[in-house]
Amino acid sequence: MLRPISASALLLLAACSGGQSSEETLHNAANQSDPAAAAVLANAAENGMNPQQALEQAGQAAAANGTSGPPSGSVQARPNLPQDPNRPDGTSPPDKVVVNGQ
Repeated sequence: MLRPISASALLLLAACSGGQSSEETLHNAANQSDPAAAAVLANAAENGMNPQQALEQAGQAAAANGTSGPPSGSVQARPNLPQDPNRPDGTSPPDKVVVNGQ
């Protein structure tokens, strides 16, 4: 799911290059990409490929190389349970108080 987002970010980066040459644009995009896309972009910059085609190929390479799960090293949230409080000081939260019958 993240790969199509990264591909669209690469396309946006190319569209907003601000007067840079296509080679500089592709190198900048390669510096901000995952390894599979960066290799495609670096090769395209050296060979003078059309930036739009290079970004499309880089997006396809990133999508083919990626996994469907969350990125490695990501942390999953854990619930705040009474037996396992998720508070900085390690204490349990106070009991809920019923106010006005609610």
